[in-house]
Amino acid sequence: MAKPKIRTYPWTTRAYDLEVTFRMMTPEDRDRVLAFTQSLPERNLLFMRIDITKPEVVDQWIRNIEDGTTVTVLAEESGELVGYCSLHHSEILWARHLGEIRLLVAPNFRGKGLGGLLAGQIFDIAQGTELSKLVVNMMSTQRDAQSLFHRLGFIPEAMLHDWAIDRAGRTHDLIIMSREVEDS
Repeated sequence: MAKPKIRTYPWTTRAYDLEVTFRMMTPEDRDRVLAFTQSLPERNLLFMRIDITKPEVVDQWIRNIEDGTTVTVLAEESGELVGYCSLHHSEILWARHLGEIRLLVAPNFRGKGLGGLLAGQIFDIAQGTELSKLVVNMMSTQRDAQSLFHRLGFIPEAMLHDWAIDRAGRTHDLIIMSREVEDS
């Protein structure tokens, strides 16, 4: 397995015309994360696996970070939270080698390479764990997300018909994509 890149946080880089700072999420970020997620347009919340606009859900997310089952990298531009990427370790015994990536970038910051930079941080972090495969779930209608993860080396593993239901009650096909950690 490749050696993980040693990164100290926070660190700052350029993404197109942005100067973006990446740092690890901590319990002190609770209110900022809630403000960020609650400010998103409804169409960006349709396919959330969990309702991250609810305080109790963000509280559980923080507990998962504290107990080591989740790692989240935040992206900030000019002090504003503009995205995050999380790595969730599977708690299912027979799937303990899997890590699920969840990625969200604010609408007005998309198309600037921020999603790829965030996912890159998670790849580097995953290399320092016992995980051997990363997975990402998305709806078949989320073409931009599929393209992003395809460019990052993910391949489609399955398409599950009418597997997900959005906040409005409509069903959607779920796409599961994966990649090996050592290929990161």
